[in-house]
Amino acid sequence: MLNDARDKDESRAGVRRVMRALYPSVTITETNDDGSVAGEATFMPEPEHQGAPGWVHGGLSATVLDFVSAKLARAALSSRVATGTLDLRYRQPVVLDGGPFVVTGSTNAPLGRTVRVNTTITDSAGRTLVEANSLFVAVERPDVDGPNVDGPNVDGPERE
Repeated sequence: MLNDARDKDESRAGVRRVMRALYPSVTITETNDDGSVAGEATFMPEPEHQGAPGWVHGGLSATVLDFVSAKLARAALSSRVATGTLDLRYRQPVVLDGGPFVVTGSTNAPLGRTVRVNTTITDSAGRTLVEANSLFVAVERPDVDGPNVDGPNVDGPERE
């Protein structure tokens, strides 16, 4: 049980560190006339991300890929988005102390309210470790998408 302010502050700092790794800053590197976009991010795993000894948990890799894919889909559709499908292929383990890893992705041209996104996690040697193919759908959230309502922070946790 946390009893003093110092322990609580340390705990909060640990949570923020773990969340920042799961929700990396995404840089849009390319925007095309057909509406497709490309981008990249850096993923630096933390010890709390371990699954099998020495490896990043596969679900955390999936979370990072889904987050980066959603950012790209949002840029392509100029709208809030929801994941329709997320298909993953784990080619090699993401080694816990092997980072930073590069997450790259690109979208196809949007088709109506949907866009397909392909993203990968690669290591420093350029080897593809995990890849995702996904479909995103533009959505409205009636509970927050009203006039003069910005809604919650949809860009992930706040950064310090």
